Amino acid sequence: MQKKEYIKKMFAGISYRYDLLNYLLSLGQDRYWRRFAADKLPSGLILDICSGTGDVAVEVSKVSNKSQIIAADFCEEMLKLCAQKIKDKNIKNIYCIQNDAENLSFKDETFNGAIVAFGIRNVSDIKKALTEMNRVIKIGGEVVVLEFSQPENPILRSIYYFYFKKILPVIGALISKRTGPYSYLPSSVMAFPKRSEFVEIMKESGMKNIGFYCLTFGIVTVYTGIK
Repeated sequence: MQKKEYIKKMFAGISYRYDLLNYLLSLGQDRYWRRFAADKLPSGLILDICSGTGDVAVEVSKVSNKSQIIAADFCEEMLKLCAQKIKDKNIKNIYCIQNDAENLSFKDETFNGAIVAFGIRNVSDIKKALTEMNRVIKIGGEVVVLEFSQPENPILRSIYYFYFKKILPVIGALISKRTGPYSYLPSSVMAFPKRSEFVEIMKESGMKNIGFYCLTFGIVTVYTGIK
């Protein structure tokens, strides 16, 4: 099975527990991380790719209620939960659209900004997805990426590895009733490019003025780039 189909099937299977597990497994920090990332975006028309259940789109809406946000994901089950969440919260400026991050259906220079949170490591071709994000934003627009990373402090890194490899998969499996997704998570994070390498990929995708912010002792990193 190709990675893309595996990821789609995996997220479809855990979609109903996804938000709860994100909160529990991040010890409640996921909300702070998303808020920090959303705050780096300009106002206007914003694209949230790999949106899942729409939590990042909701944060963008809170940061700028005058913005219009497209929440895009290729997993139909996730998008259904996104649409229900938006309806329950009575949010009027978010629209859920099924779309593939590596082959976005939007025209060039459509958006003022684009964001992806905890999704870029799941695409088959990272550079292609980043290039697509860069393509669909206007000149001067901003791309924001929120992703797991590895702490540089060796003591913190060893604790992080132990939690990620030993504890997180057990908790995830108990709650979601599935073992695969939360065994996949640690391996996908460990295989993700280092910060300096990811910055280079963003440059190769057409972005400039790239910077990054390490949050919560380097557990996650927010990257920013300008078209």
